[in-house]
Amino acid sequence: MIHLDNRCYPSIYFLYQTLEEFFPLIGAVLSKDQDGVVYANNAEAPTQFYVEHKFGFSQIFGLHDHQFESDLRSYLLLDKQFLPSKIRLYTPYYPEFLLLRQPGVLRSERQRFILDPSYDLTSLQNLKTIDQNIKIESVNQGNVSEIEAIFSAVSRFWRNSEEFLSKAHPVVALVNEKPAAICYAAAVADNRAEIDVMTLPEFRNLGLGKRIVTFFNLRTLKQGIQPLWDCYTNNMASMMLCESTGFIKAKSAYPFFTINK
Repeated sequence: MIHLDNRCYPSIYFLYQTLEEFFPLIGAVLSKDQDGVVYANNAEAPTQFYVEHKFGFSQIFGLHDHQFESDLRSYLLLDKQFLPSKIRLYTPYYPEFLLLRQPGVLRSERQRFILDPSYDLTSLQNLKTIDQNIKIESVNQGNVSEIEAIFSAVSRFWRNSEEFLSKAHPVVALVNEKPAAICYAAAVADNRAEIDVMTLPEFRNLGLGKRIVTFFNLRTLKQGIQPLWDCYTNNMASMMLCESTGFIKAKSAYPFFTINK
C-alpha cells in the first residue's frame, strides 16, 4: 500500500470522474480543493485506490488487489493508522476484508439523492419571506465567525473561511436575527455539491430546513452546480426533508461502514 504524492492526484481524479459511484467529498481530495490522503496498490501503474478525506469520509475504488486490500485491512482495523477519530467508508463494492463481519466495524446503509430535473424550485422561492421574523441570507465575512462558532461548519471540511465562503455557497436562516440553521456544500467537485444542513434543536419544526435547502439549490443551480444529498436510510428527518425539496433516489441504498479509532 503506497502513500501517493499529490502530484499523482490529477490522473486519479480523471479516472474517478468516470465512475458512477462519485462522491464530491472524495473528488474534492483528488482535485486538491480539500485535504486528505490517497493510497494505491502501485506507484507506477496503480489500479486500486483508497482515498481518505481529513474528516474521515473515505472510499475504495478500482480493481481488486489482494495484497492492497490486505494492507488496507491492517491500516484500518489492526493498526488504525488513520488520523481522523473515525473512518466513514463508502463501499459501492466490497473489498475482501469486509465480506466477513469484523469486530469494531459498524455497517449501515446510506442513500444517495439527486435533484429531480422536473421539480419546479422557483415555486418555492417565496419561502424566504413568509415569516417576517425569519430571514434567509448568504453567509458573508461579517457573520462567518459567528456561524463557525455555532455550527463548526467551516473547519469540518474546509481549510479556512475564505474557501468556505467562495466554494461552499453557504446560506443561513436567521430567526429574530439569530442564526438558527445553515445549509452549505460540504464539498464541490466536478460541478456537484454535497449538501450539509443543520438546524439548532430549539429552532426545529419551523420549516427552516426546507427554506434554506431551496435557497441553496437555487443558488448552486444558477452557477451550473448540481446539488446532491446523501444520508443514512434510518435518518427519517433527513430523508423526508430532501424529498420535500425535490430530491429523488439516484439508485438503491449502498453499504456504509464506520470504523472508530
